Amino acid sequence: MTDIKTASFAAAENILDLAKSDFPDEARDRALMAIIDTLGVTLAGAAHEGHGMLSRAVLPGAGDGPSAVLGGTRRLGVLDAALLNGAAAHMLDYDDSNSHLFGHVSVAVLPALLALAEKQKASGTQLIHAFLCGFETAARFGNTVSKFQYTNGWHPTTTVGIFGAVAACGVLAGLDRHQMAMAIGIATHLASGVKSNFGSMTKPLGVGNANRNALMAVLLAKEGFSSGETSLEHHHGYFNAYNRGMENVDLDALVQPWAGSELKILDRKKGIKQKRYPCCYATAPGLDGILDLREEHSLTPADIESIEVAVHPIRFPHINVPAPATPLAAKFSMTYCAARAIVAGQIMMSDFDDGPAFTDGEARALMARSRLVRYDRENPSGADVTIVTKDGRTLTRYVEAAMGSTYDHPMTPDMVREKFLDCAGLVSGADGAGALWDALLALPKAADLSVLTSQMMQRKAAPKILASAHG
Repeated sequence: MTDIKTASFAAAENILDLAKSDFPDEARDRALMAIIDTLGVTLAGAAHEGHGMLSRAVLPGAGDGPSAVLGGTRRLGVLDAALLNGAAAHMLDYDDSNSHLFGHVSVAVLPALLALAEKQKASGTQLIHAFLCGFETAARFGNTVSKFQYTNGWHPTTTVGIFGAVAACGVLAGLDRHQMAMAIGIATHLASGVKSNFGSMTKPLGVGNANRNALMAVLLAKEGFSSGETSLEHHHGYFNAYNRGMENVDLDALVQPWAGSELKILDRKKGIKQKRYPCCYATAPGLDGILDLREEHSLTPADIESIEVAVHPIRFPHINVPAPATPLAAKFSMTYCAARAIVAGQIMMSDFDDGPAFTDGEARALMARSRLVRYDRENPSGADVTIVTKDGRTLTRYVEAAMGSTYDHPMTPDMVREKFLDCAGLVSGADGAGALWDALLALPKAADLSVLTSQMMQRKAAPKILASAHG
């Protein structure tokens, strides 16, 4: 690299070098499945009451435009579409995550990118290529700052993911190095999101806003809008404000050349972590262990004296909600999720709405006999499950990583498809969801994305509104 003056310019050059890459087939295939999964959970999120509230606030003042509101009836300007689709994508906390970012990459990148791609009449191949650029950028920004931010109250999906969306949209928009650096600088001023809003509708709102702000940063930079050239490393800049000093930043991960390094999307342990359950990812390994023991020993709630789930201390605080007062909070309650898993033998979207599951007496009684504790293992992705039965047995299971959390322990293809059909069916119906699945598998051949997005809009009756709240 030459003539690099600041961290923003170094990152911009790395992004544009990455955009010149001919990504391998496996990377494109991983990206395609991430896009399909994200679109499915976006459709389910669009049927959520929180998204309905946001839509009623935004739509009256929104003008028509080229970009579809998924699960809706209108096409809007790109910024409003990015906001609404971004919020819908994270509304159910059913979207994939990534351990380099310490958050959710796909929902931080795709909604903004899709809105812009429709405006620019991009092809499916161009969408996938730009998505990969955004994914890799988010992961590398994550390696630079995310672990510190995550443990100190920031929500990296928003505070760090915004840069992934800037990269993806900037590549698609054809930004040059100076413009990309300016877009990164603009984004440092617009990044936000704190973990105190976990378990509320504001968490997905932050994701929607990050998508909108990232796209706005790119559009402004394209117009020549300026930002501080040292907005990342300035003594009052992003690194010092969000990470409390450069000693908490791994700057090499951002400014050293990315070319020739392993693609983060191909990292078999930290790449794309698919979600099997519509609740906080930290509950997933515990739920895998509970469901395995339930099936192996034919357990019923009446058989169980107590349940204990032990997780890494970094996971403990935000799933330690022993008595959730709302379906929102239940998504972050290991004890609630454990009880529902024993009672129903599965975890479903309906476990987190205002229906009978949330107040079920059998599950509530089992919650009182369940607890979450910290373990001493170094593995932050696992869980120890201990079930004591009323006849004196102690049943244990250590889950090193949840199903779907690594490429060596994936969800089955049938699980992936069924998840999509369940989610998309809330808007499209069963037949429409099946047709949409087939159409999205052919996304690399798509010349007109509006044909696909039209299949993800309402045609007749409004979808069932999920009375749940986000977690």
